[in-house]
Amino acid sequence: MIGGIAAGIVVFNAEKERLEKNISRLKKQVKEIYIFDNSDISDGDYDGVTYLSENKNCGIAYALNRIMEQAKVDGYKWLITMDQDSLIPDGMVHGFEESIRTHENIGIVCPQVIDRRRTYLQAEDNEAEEYVNFCITSASCTSIEAWEKCGKFDEWMFIDLVDNDFCKRITLSGYKILKLNKWILDQEFGKITPKSEWKQKFWVGVSKILHNQNFVKFSYKKFVSPLRVYYTNRNIIYANKKMKKYGRVGYENYNCKGYFGFIISFMIPSILRAQNKIAVIKATFDGIVDGAKSNPEQWTVKSGKKYA
Repeated sequence: MIGGIAAGIVVFNAEKERLEKNISRLKKQVKEIYIFDNSDISDGDYDGVTYLSENKNCGIAYALNRIMEQAKVDGYKWLITMDQDSLIPDGMVHGFEESIRTHENIGIVCPQVIDRRRTYLQAEDNEAEEYVNFCITSASCTSIEAWEKCGKFDEWMFIDLVDNDFCKRITLSGYKILKLNKWILDQEFGKITPKSEWKQKFWVGVSKILHNQNFVKFSYKKFVSPLRVYYTNRNIIYANKKMKKYGRVGYENYNCKGYFGFIISFMIPSILRAQNKIAVIKATFDGIVDGAKSNPEQWTVKSGKKYA
């Protein structure tokens, strides 16, 4: 058991059996587990956890902030954030703690994250560690001090690009994100169905020849959620307004460097691949309009930390 590290899980209409398996894995490695339930109908029947809910979907950022606040009140310094269906590897928390002890200015420690359904993604076959600029929240261990000093998670964003915005502020605030390749989390991103093996190989080959990973998206079928399309289109504009003093943010998710690349790599493919094209076109338009209307407070580095 690791005294200084707790775990938090944000759930939404969770499959109970899978979630209980996740909780059971975590209990072997941490003393305290917090659950924030974003479901409309709460289900707090989980033994040995601190259960939080407002009986509505408050968004990932809001849920993470409430978990962080409770962990701080309870005296914890670090929190591992988990998705409801992700299973933590045995021994990972201890490995994180050892790295926290031996490295300075760490804001987040994270594992490798691979979606094994996407055959073009390969795990790093080594146990090296490296500093990175971005990681997803799932299975990341975040310093509560760093979370507080960089301004916490942005609740207005609700869901998409929340982790991009947060990681940008963490690193600008003088903290480091340490990725430990020894630990690998198998994480499913979105609802996808891989195409036939030859089609996968074809599109992977095209992406290599053209040196553009966006082409591998055609190696699988994807369910396109209009709601997620809305938040992505809205938040990419909002986040870049908010962080404009410090360069671009969020485009790394789409293998591009700016808004024009985002249109080519996300906006257009979302419409072309959508099951309900009218709904996705409307979501795209609404997201752009609401992002353009947004007027975020300009984020600046707090004194006491040096912008590097």
